[in-house]
Amino acid sequence: MVRGRSRVDKWVRTILVSGTALSMGLMLVGLAMHALFPDHPDVDLSLQEIASGIVAGNPVAIIDLGMVILIATPLTRVVTALAVFTIDRELRLMAACILILLIVGSAVLIG
Repeated sequence: MVRGRSRVDKWVRTILVSGTALSMGLMLVGLAMHALFPDHPDVDLSLQEIASGIVAGNPVAIIDLGMVILIATPLTRVVTALAVFTIDRELRLMAACILILLIVGSAVLIG
């Protein structure tokens, strides 16, 4: 059990650091682009608009992508922990991860 938890800690740390660094980097690039080219409207974009906005070089889309990644990072942590606990057959911890994912999923569906 200790071996599995140290693996989870290693993976969770890597995901949290990487996700935070990536999102902050994207937001800084988007802010710099927005300062240099301020002709883009400051509006919230949907996920589809973010993808097309990035292709078009819209700095607001890049900032929004950074925010989406920042929001998704903790959820990725839970999914990773679930994978490690599944491999290690830690049933109680697997159940806890599944419960968290069900709660988040239902919250997204309810709105």
